[in-house]
Amino acid sequence: MPVVTFIFQNYLSEMLKKKELYGSSFLHHFDRKASIKDVIESLGVPHPLIGKLTVNGAEVGFDYILRDKDIVEATPLTPPVNPLIADILRPDPLDRIAFVVDVNVGKLAMHLRTLGFDTVYENATRDGKLAGIAYAQKRILLTRDVSLLKRKIVMHGYLLRTQDPTRQLIEVVRLYDLSSKIKPLSRCIPCNGLLVPISKETILERLEPLTRKYYESFHICEKCKKIYWPGSHQEKIVTFIQEVLTAVRQNETQDT
Repeated sequence: MPVVTFIFQNYLSEMLKKKELYGSSFLHHFDRKASIKDVIESLGVPHPLIGKLTVNGAEVGFDYILRDKDIVEATPLTPPVNPLIADILRPDPLDRIAFVVDVNVGKLAMHLRTLGFDTVYENATRDGKLAGIAYAQKRILLTRDVSLLKRKIVMHGYLLRTQDPTRQLIEVVRLYDLSSKIKPLSRCIPCNGLLVPISKETILERLEPLTRKYYESFHICEKCKKIYWPGSHQEKIVTFIQEVLTAVRQNETQDT
């Protein structure tokens, strides 16, 4: 029976179904023609988490057909990941940085919108629809659901490894090198619409008396028409972003 040697690097090893395979190379027997992608996912590792695949030292794509005595090494996505550039695993790159977020990491969606990133999130969306959105709208799928990332049409995605929303945000910003792409207060946090300037006179009747008295600069969401103005919440957002960026830099320093 044909046999392949597998080596899963770093956290990919922790995702293997059989715990006795963690942290080392192992032999895998197979009795039928199979792609490297199908076999890897049968072992428990979702394909979107893989940043590089080599067989006998040469890079291959997910459609490579395994052969007897192949030595396969899988390396995880490693910062900085640029999904806007094509590679052998993902020949169809994204045309912009945009996300679709699973319900199990919903607070992350709000954080991403706060930083200005285009983020689709609906708390009742099923897995099949999420995968379809990621494919049709060319978005990065963020989730804690391993099975969701194994769907064939999902090519750009990431499995969050912590349950804390702020730490999840730090993971995403660091992985996709987003620090320089942050545009705070440019999106509506509840609905993801873009914010555009609007004159005070145009919305005067919608303002509370104190807001009308003390503020002159306003923005409105193009989608839901929610009105925004400078206030204490903006100072909190700026402080939050600074804390996130500091944590990203600290993590980068620890890895060097």
